Amino acid sequence: MMSAGAADDRLVGLVTPLVAQKPFRIGVTLVHLNDDFWKGIAYGIVDEAKRSNVEVVRISVAGAYGNSREQFAQLDTLKTLGVDYVALGAASFSGYDQPIHQLKAAGVRVIAAGIPVNSESVQFGVTQDDQSIGKVLGDAICAKNGDGRIVALPGPAGAEWARLRYVGFKEAVAQCRGLTVYEGAFRGSAALQEGLAQTADLLLKHPDANFVYTPEISLGMGAAQAVRQTGRRAQVVSSAMVKEAVPMLVDGRLLAVVSEPGIIMGRLIVQYAIRDREGKPLPNMIRPPGSPYPYVLTPPTLITAANARTFPLDVYEIPPADMKLDTLR
Repeated sequence: MMSAGAADDRLVGLVTPLVAQKPFRIGVTLVHLNDDFWKGIAYGIVDEAKRSNVEVVRISVAGAYGNSREQFAQLDTLKTLGVDYVALGAASFSGYDQPIHQLKAAGVRVIAAGIPVNSESVQFGVTQDDQSIGKVLGDAICAKNGDGRIVALPGPAGAEWARLRYVGFKEAVAQCRGLTVYEGAFRGSAALQEGLAQTADLLLKHPDANFVYTPEISLGMGAAQAVRQTGRRAQVVSSAMVKEAVPMLVDGRLLAVVSEPGIIMGRLIVQYAIRDREGKPLPNMIRPPGSPYPYVLTPPTLITAANARTFPLDVYEIPPADMKLDTLR
């Protein structure tokens, strides 16, 4: 867990930063660079590598969730470039075992970046506890109104992170007597328009709803827009902060958002790669029964109206506005 007083530390107290004794090379392929979560991971890797005697060879993007074939080609390219590690933000949960196994056979160690991937050939992962994120959001609604009625947008079909968050959310709701959930379906993409359309439909079917659950902030922003357009009085919970969410938390359109510290994840990827390469201890690394590989988790941090204005977004998840993405690819 995060140590006391570590909130502004660039590694949130999870590990002591090191500089690599000998330089090595890391390649990166991520789902996309369309939001602050993935941009934050890219920025965290690049900035931490500069501090730590590590070379980032290339950052590629699959383009969208589900674009596995594009990512397979990128993994093959990184192998030919002679990288020592690959940070992989996989476009799909399943289907990656063979290409990751091929990288491992070639001496390249793969780090699962940000989200899980189903392969025992992964060296380790740096991610967040998606089930805990859902639970924290369910608990936030329970604390606000133990007799609430919630319309729920589970998220994109096939996205393991969305499934896990919904599992945690439903577990929390089940433990809070009096809450009612009107369930939507796993479908669509993680996009604002998707959140708007699904929420509008659900609110039409369930006009008594006073909360909306969404697993990700683009869906959450769309949900908040749907609430306003339909004239309903419902608060939205979501995950991953953006600057636009701050005033919405303050005025109550958003009840709570869980921080998804992509920048810190990117930094941790570099730092744990150094320790892994040099055979040094890997503090806070866990491997629960049944997990295909060990991983380290960033702690879920809830942002509400009480701390929205003071939360250090630039440390956790929003990279500098002048970050040049073209120079990362």
